[in-house]
Amino acid sequence: MLEEKYSFKEIEAKHNILWENSKIYKWNGEGNNTFTIDTPPPTISGKLHIGHIFSYCHTDFIARFQRMLGKDVFYPIGFDDNGLPTE
Repeated sequence: MLEEKYSFKEIEAKHNILWENSKIYKWNGEGNNTFTIDTPPPTISGKLHIGHIFSYCHTDFIARFQRMLGKDVFYPIGFDDNGLPTE
């Protein structure tokens, strides 16, 4: 039976502990088993739209797949927070 209300904070805390203990997102950058994904921030001169999500889904899928293959994945993800127009 599904709960009436989903407890985001409780579920997030549980998964954060699991991820920290398993070191699934830890990157050490040593050896030849590294896989790096470099993505630019989304275009900041317009509103976010489904295309942004679409492109990040691809890279997230690739990162997860490479982790399942045992690779040491470096996947920094960030956003432009300066509010400056794209040059």
